[in-house]
Amino acid sequence: MQIRYLWALPLLGATPAFADPISAPEKAMVEKAARSGDAAKTAAVVSVAKEMHPESAAEIDAIVASVNADLAAQHEQKLANAGFFDNWSGSGELGGSMATGNSDAVTAAAGLKLSKEGRHWRHAISALADLQRSDGDNTQERYAANYQVDRNLTDALYMVGTLGWERNAVAGLRSRFTESLGLGYKVIASPAITWRLEGGPAFRQAKFSDRTENGLAARLASDFAWAFAPKTSLSQTTSAYLEGGSSSILATTALTTNLSGSLSARFSFNVQYESDPSVGNKHTDTVSRATLVYGF
Repeated sequence: MQIRYLWALPLLGATPAFADPISAPEKAMVEKAARSGDAAKTAAVVSVAKEMHPESAAEIDAIVASVNADLAAQHEQKLANAGFFDNWSGSGELGGSMATGNSDAVTAAAGLKLSKEGRHWRHAISALADLQRSDGDNTQERYAANYQVDRNLTDALYMVGTLGWERNAVAGLRSRFTESLGLGYKVIASPAITWRLEGGPAFRQAKFSDRTENGLAARLASDFAWAFAPKTSLSQTTSAYLEGGSSSILATTALTTNLSGSLSARFSFNVQYESDPSVGNKHTDTVSRATLVYGF
């Protein structure tokens, strides 16, 4: 009698693969999490769904993959239809202090960054101002503005062009304009870490307090960012202009921590080196800043 039912054993062994499939509300939950764009939230929901329905793991992964493909297609279409003034994002930062009594001192720091990512082009605009005044004398007075445009050649390689202006009156630099062309390479491009290296020729026109210089230079630049915690990131940017007249290096290291929503706190350290400063000025200037940053 028992032998007659041996043929049913393979079917009985296969039935668990179809038992307790994922329900429509659970599918909707997984899809909603994937569409939120929050990687941590999506991973948590997917993990719970797979734990409840291990036999439906492939189906759950297919839902997430379908949503990601749909979002990517929508993003591509948005970029294709965007005009020059669309899809800009950025941040503004502001900090300062005041002291009175035995000495009068005022410090102010302000900065603005704007960027736009397209299918093939990337635009970035930045501006900053640092002012320190003590007992009626300016001890720091630096202003700078920069525009950069990138054209993707491959996923990692791109062309880069920059236009820049700076003034550091206390250090004897009345004005300096810089134009450059070159190539850039995305060494690392992950959600947590990005690192770009750039290089190429540049032309600079500088007016110091004791002379005027116009010349060709080699531009080398590095842009590194690391989001090592959910609300905290470290960035380090360096640009060097090497020329026979007056070479210069500018490096900024910043630690940014999100406080609430779009508001963050930033602590940064800036170093500027001039190989041939104007008479009476030092080769190196440093500025430490503590600012509030608002992203938009």
